[in-house]
Amino acid sequence: MSSQPPRRHSEEFPENYGDFQLISSDGVVFSISRFLLSYVSPVFKDVLELGEESLSGAAEIQLTESSVTLDQLLRFFDPLKDPAPIDTRTMGPLLESARKYQIEGIFKYWEDQMVYRNVVKEIILVSSPLACFALASHFGRHEMARAALRELLRAPSRELQEPISTMVGGEVMYRLLQLRQARLHKMRDRIAQVQRSIQSGTKCGNAHVDVVHSLLELTLQLMDEPSWSTFRRNINAWSECRGTVSGRHIHNHGGLLDQGTCILSPANLFNIWKPEIVEEELKLPELSSGL
Repeated sequence: MSSQPPRRHSEEFPENYGDFQLISSDGVVFSISRFLLSYVSPVFKDVLELGEESLSGAAEIQLTESSVTLDQLLRFFDPLKDPAPIDTRTMGPLLESARKYQIEGIFKYWEDQMVYRNVVKEIILVSSPLACFALASHFGRHEMARAALRELLRAPSRELQEPISTMVGGEVMYRLLQLRQARLHKMRDRIAQVQRSIQSGTKCGNAHVDVVHSLLELTLQLMDEPSWSTFRRNINAWSECRGTVSGRHIHNHGGLLDQGTCILSPANLFNIWKPEIVEEELKLPELSSGL
């Protein structure tokens, strides 16, 4: 027969802090007001109002949540407590409890911490896109999941390798990788246009070699981080260098990046593409049918 863990009182919700006690799975006792439990959670309200007979007058309930989760949860019941800082390692159990006890305010708080809306009310993710994507997908917060997916499409590949990725199903990860590949394919088409424009401005063989090397370096960077900011940063640097590409001197047969000789400079090409790119970047990608 398994023994119960020894009990100890919570520091934030100590003995006699309220007229009811909630016991965590690891034996921590949280004292809180019955009124607050009923006011915030319809589930606790039903338990306290309709289940008085089954409780046999007891002033405590044993719960399945850990003390960490219960501490975070009860902070949303007590107006005198501040919410705990967002932590992706503990956010999953907290949101699961929020769903279990029907506390929508916890979901709203999490979303408010993770995103902001710009002047046209478009949702913009602040941080932790993979964790947000996993949790939002799991809990059916579809707009947030799509915002997180948009960030993941252009994020460095290291952000796809966080431990939280185990929460994302194989089918969903495959969909994400497909979308990143499609994005990279569009960028490669733009790189080809840049190459043709630059090479049209010079007949110097050495310049052509340097162009190929520079565009290869850009392609490798985009394979790791397929973002248009990376793309633009590179081609703007070439335009500023005029006679230099990636630090290598270009034989200036009329100037490799001379706007008078090139059909269009890389920077001018990007400005032509910019309206289409901006429109595409603002779109929220569609989720796979499995979400």
